[in-house]
Amino acid sequence: MLTSVLTAIPTFAMSCFELPASLCKRIQSVLTRFWWDSSDGVRKMCWVAWDKLTKPKAGGGLGLKDIQLFNQALLAKHAWRILTNPECLLARVLLGKYCHNKSFMEVTVPTVCSHGWRSILHGRDLLRGNISKVIGNRLSTKIWKDSWIALHKDIRPFGPIPEPALDLTVSDLLTSDMKWNKSRVEQLLPQMAMEIQMLQPGNTDTEDIFAW
Repeated sequence: MLTSVLTAIPTFAMSCFELPASLCKRIQSVLTRFWWDSSDGVRKMCWVAWDKLTKPKAGGGLGLKDIQLFNQALLAKHAWRILTNPECLLARVLLGKYCHNKSFMEVTVPTVCSHGWRSILHGRDLLRGNISKVIGNRLSTKIWKDSWIALHKDIRPFGPIPEPALDLTVSDLLTSDMKWNKSRVEQLLPQMAMEIQMLQPGNTDTEDIFAW
């Protein structure tokens, strides 16, 4: 009942908008009382904390959903769609309205915007630190702003960054025959030169894509 009915009831709203924290707590309270109380109006003691009940069954919990985290995960699906399919109608409308000077991953919450856009940016924040770039032709991957050196964890080059190199892409570290320009790699990224040169450059026909 908890997972199939009560948690499912607010799912549609949570997939569109970020719910206030107070409302999430009220929903959680309803779920808690349904689980522990034997009848209406009779409150019983909660013997196990809610954060333990929301752990996966393999981790000793019941696999119930944390409402706030579930809400952000649903919104992150919209953010992922905008990120990976920028030509869809939803992405073209929202990016055309709110992302004039910065990319979707870099734009901040404006002072005045719709609650829907604010909610999508809340879901976008879940993607940060959890996605990497799978390198193809390296034309769209920024050296300093994207995670591209490893897929298993978020590794980004760090400064000091020379001002002329602020907007360089990974393709600027390659020679015309798609080989690493060792001297330039060691000049710009001496701490990570070894890791970078172990990567196998792609080909010019494959675009860079995001990966979770």
